[in-house]
Amino acid sequence: MMLAMTPTDRMRTRTVSNQAKLIHEHLEAMGRDTHGLEFDPWKREVDALWRGIFEQISRMDSEPQKATLELIREPWTSYLTHYWVPDDES
Repeated sequence: MMLAMTPTDRMRTRTVSNQAKLIHEHLEAMGRDTHGLEFDPWKREVDALWRGIFEQISRMDSEPQKATLELIREPWTSYLTHYWVPDDES
């Protein structure tokens, strides 16, 4: 699948995978506590994690980038469907 991956891209992919796991945990918690005191801090942390993920992906070579985008497809789609709110600045 990713035979030509550089060590740097391998590390970036692992970082993205770990951050995606954190996001999954946060989304589960946010789903259980949509009106609780922790929702906003969790949301801010998830937003920061997504920014970090896409920053890592943008630095990858083409093939590892495609594979890593596929890795985050499900949690990203879930996040957009349930929790994304566009900024007023957009």
